[in-house]
Amino acid sequence: MAETQFSVGGRKAMGILAIVVGLFLVIAAPLMIQRMLNETLAFVSSHAGEEPGFKIAVILLPIFMFIFRAIVVISGIGLIVFSPAMWRGETWAWPVALTFSGLPTITSVLFVLPYLAELGRPPITVALLFIGLATFWTFVLLKPGTPLEKLARFVTLSLLGMLPGHASILVVHGLKALMTNPDKPLYPDPKIAIFGFEGPINFFVMVLCALALYLVAAGKKSGWYLGLIAGIAAVVADYPTHFIRLETSDFLVGGTLGLLLAVSLLIPAFKERLVG
Repeated sequence: MAETQFSVGGRKAMGILAIVVGLFLVIAAPLMIQRMLNETLAFVSSHAGEEPGFKIAVILLPIFMFIFRAIVVISGIGLIVFSPAMWRGETWAWPVALTFSGLPTITSVLFVLPYLAELGRPPITVALLFIGLATFWTFVLLKPGTPLEKLARFVTLSLLGMLPGHASILVVHGLKALMTNPDKPLYPDPKIAIFGFEGPINFFVMVLCALALYLVAAGKKSGWYLGLIAGIAAVVADYPTHFIRLETSDFLVGGTLGLLLAVSLLIPAFKERLVG
């Protein structure tokens, strides 16, 4: 018999939820993303003559969104494949399924914010964000544990999902700014040059958080270290960018999310219950 820590009701709920959400991610989510992308590109391309950044956005947005859509579909397939193991409550399957439920939430930030910023209303893909987030939190809270264990998991794993989602926006924003640099091939303006510093770091923050999400959920100390590195890296990249530019709060939010992640991992009571 497979090792399990879950109640009968909890493991069956996770198994059913994995199938339902997995089917949604494979069938409905790609169509929703395509509709959102078409509407976003129609608006951006119609204003490309007014703003140089819009010309680059027409190129960058499809590339990133097609890659992220593939992650969403693969996550859905993963949830369906692992649903029998979740139904049986097998302990080893929980961190894997949790990661597959978290990836659509991380990627869906890019499916919502550009549309919301340009068109001023939430896109249809906001449903993907909320469904992914609800599934992720359900998996987190259904795992048995003391109240402090559940709190440590909820806070830390949520931050490991929120930080890379926000970092994806900063990567695209930084890449667009570098490609529209009016002084290229030189970077005399610190407000432009700083994007060459923060962008690559935020990209690796995304990768480290995705790895740490699985490893922390599995109780691995390596995940704790990767998450700590990602949090500190976000602080190092985003706070200087914010104070050099002082134009929007995007980088202030990114640095603060990194700081909160690092602090949550360094709390002794949290660390002991995550990887103790």
